[in-house]
Amino acid sequence: MAFEEAAVDQAEYPLHAITQRPAAMYHSWGSQNAWLRQIHGRNPLYVPGELCDQHGLEDGDWAHVSSYHGRITVPVARMDAVNGKTLWTWNAIGKRAGAWALNENAPEVTKGFLLNHLIHELLPPKGDGMRWTNSDPITGQAAWYDLRVKIEKADGPPPETTKPSFSAQKGPAKEGPSIVTYGEEWTK
Repeated sequence: MAFEEAAVDQAEYPLHAITQRPAAMYHSWGSQNAWLRQIHGRNPLYVPGELCDQHGLEDGDWAHVSSYHGRITVPVARMDAVNGKTLWTWNAIGKRAGAWALNENAPEVTKGFLLNHLIHELLPPKGDGMRWTNSDPITGQAAWYDLRVKIEKADGPPPETTKPSFSAQKGPAKEGPSIVTYGEEWTK
């Protein structure tokens, strides 16, 4: 049994959440490619069809996903071809405003997100107060595939951006475009 799974109340957090990096965005320079930004500028949380039905979720709805460590608010998409107890998304899509010269309205900032906000580098405290590292004991790699979560439909109107969101960081580059339409001239 994985470390976090053994340390977290599975009744409270009954689902697994995983992330994988799209091949086109495997290296950070993909964030600077105008075509790739149009393809991978946002990422939904893929939710199994049965869970969508159970929670009243439809494509484009927003949901709160919580772990013992944190909570995110993200757009969802129905995915019938995934394990019924597993949520997944693409990694490395969500960016902070200002990173890579992205402005505050760039899709990566408003509709992109990371599961990182749900993953802690330490496991929950044990009875004696000790906290073990939340990583593979052999390689030391972060436990990306050992995340226990719960999901609930977000009430009210859709938020303007994924949560959490942070103020723009300052960088040496000037602000880039919020909407990328590279190649649009070839479609006419």
